[in-house]
Amino acid sequence: MIKKSNFNLCLAIIVTNRIMSKISIIDAQLAGLSGDMMLSALIDLGANKKKVIDSIYKCENIFSGNKIKDARFEKINSNGFNATRFYFENDEKIHQRKGIEMVRSLSKSIEYLDLKPRSKSFILDSIKTLINAEAKIHGKSINQVHLHEASSIDTFVDLIGCAIALEDLNIFDSKIYSTYICIGNGLTTFSHGTIPNPTNAVLEIFRGKSFVLVGSDQGEVTTPTGAAILVNLSSECIRYYPPIIPEKIGLGAGHRILKNTPNILRIVLGKDPVSLGLNNEKMFLIETNIDDVDGEIIGNLIEILMNEGAKDVTVIPGITKKNRPANIIRILSDNFNREILIERLFKETGTSGIRINEINRITLERNIIIMQVIVNESEYNIKIKITRDSSNNIINIKPEFEDLKKISEFENKSLKTIQELVMYQIHKKFKANNYE
Repeated sequence: MIKKSNFNLCLAIIVTNRIMSKISIIDAQLAGLSGDMMLSALIDLGANKKKVIDSIYKCENIFSGNKIKDARFEKINSNGFNATRFYFENDEKIHQRKGIEMVRSLSKSIEYLDLKPRSKSFILDSIKTLINAEAKIHGKSINQVHLHEASSIDTFVDLIGCAIALEDLNIFDSKIYSTYICIGNGLTTFSHGTIPNPTNAVLEIFRGKSFVLVGSDQGEVTTPTGAAILVNLSSECIRYYPPIIPEKIGLGAGHRILKNTPNILRIVLGKDPVSLGLNNEKMFLIETNIDDVDGEIIGNLIEILMNEGAKDVTVIPGITKKNRPANIIRILSDNFNREILIERLFKETGTSGIRINEINRITLERNIIIMQVIVNESEYNIKIKITRDSSNNIINIKPEFEDLKKISEFENKSLKTIQELVMYQIHKKFKANNYE
């Protein structure tokens, strides 16, 4: 909003649109994943082994009556593939605990560790995912539900170790993908009896989320801890690898021997070759043909769609079957607003079918700053959009049209005159501040 002000030039950036070019792929399509396999793969990638082990021993007194006997990483061969495996042995006298007790103990424990806020939130979110799944299954609150296998210090060790390794490898700062997830088959026997794979906890953790589960003939291969870690790292499941320049590959081995299959989780770290230092975004192109809607409704539709989060709306005139004039409504959307825009398009146009395609959009970095300009001795704050290339050089500066329009109305001057006055001040200020 425009307002009169006595402030000097303000170059505070309020929007930055750079998209990360680093990519991480958690590949669990062969043998699923568990907490210790995830941790082992991260160590195999080169995470600080000593820091992880030292932190694990700091967790020894999370619960009373617990003694860690051994914690180490070892190189093994899994069906012909060299991988890293985590070996952990402890003496634990208590085998079930309340969910709320686990959250409190873990919260207290991680305060002693030198972790960044993102790592701490990952640990707590993961344990809460586990507990909420168990509470849902048993029809209890997190204050009432008791955990058995997941209450072991093994679970805490996996979560804390993974957080430290992820932080050390800067994976939290990357775009994290998950492949389809192998969940095995057959039956599993544990504290609540015998149940089919995947277990109820694994299904509950993945329920309603965009992960694809696939079976195999390997028994239980994905554990609740592994599932909880994955859903708190990645929000996007892929069938095929995205374009990637691989830089590091980590193989984390499980302890079981699988028939004719290496029991490994693979994590791949790399760069997006498409971006080339630019912004590479996954977008969705939504479109439909309409031949029975007049121009006023289409004009109103454009405004509605933009207010609902569309990145762009284009109306293309054309000729359809039986030589009928029609319009193609084309919407560019991100994943977050996709469903809302599809519903709105159906509702506002009455169309019976919509096409949708996933596309990549490559853009230059764009910043919006607030700048003060003077028109007829009056001062106004306006938004300025700055576009930069991959070397951070400014290639275009453009004032917000609506701001220019409001100044034009307020000062009773033509829009062209206001635009020229503002552009003169923009170039003068930026040149004086060495922004060109």
